[in-house]
Amino acid sequence: MAAYINTGVYLRILWDELRYNLETQLNENGYDDISPSHGWIFFNTEEEGSHITDLAAKAKITKQSMSVLVAQLENGGYVKKTPDPNDKRAWLLVLTAKGKKVKSAGQQINYAFEEQWKKKLGEKDYNQLRQLLMKLCE
Repeated sequence: MAAYINTGVYLRILWDELRYNLETQLNENGYDDISPSHGWIFFNTEEEGSHITDLAAKAKITKQSMSVLVAQLENGGYVKKTPDPNDKRAWLLVLTAKGKKVKSAGQQINYAFEEQWKKKLGEKDYNQLRQLLMKLCE
C-alpha cells in the first residue's frame, strides 16, 4: 500500500500553481508591487469600506501585520482610508479605482486559470470539486 499523502499537500500544490500564475500575469500587466499577502485585502474589502480589525480577523493575522499590508497598498494607490461615519474614532479601508482595477484583473486571471482545471477534470467533476471545497470552507 502506498504511503498516505496529506490532503494539504495537494491543496498546496494547486494553490502554488494558482498563485504563481497570478503573480506572473499581474507582474506582466504592470502590477509588480502586488503580493499574494495582499489578496485577502482585495477579496474582503467591502464596497462601503472595511475596518482593518475585520480584515485581519478574516485573514487570521494580527492587526499589526494587516496594517503593514494596508500601508503597502496605500503607498501604491490601491486603497485609501476614509473616516467611519458611524464611529469618529475609526476609519474604513476602501479600494481606489486602481485597487478595483487590479482586483478585477486578478479575478479574471484566476478564472481563466481555473478553466484549465475544468478542462482536466471535466465540467461535472470540476463543479463537484468546487462544491466540496465550498462545503469545507463553511
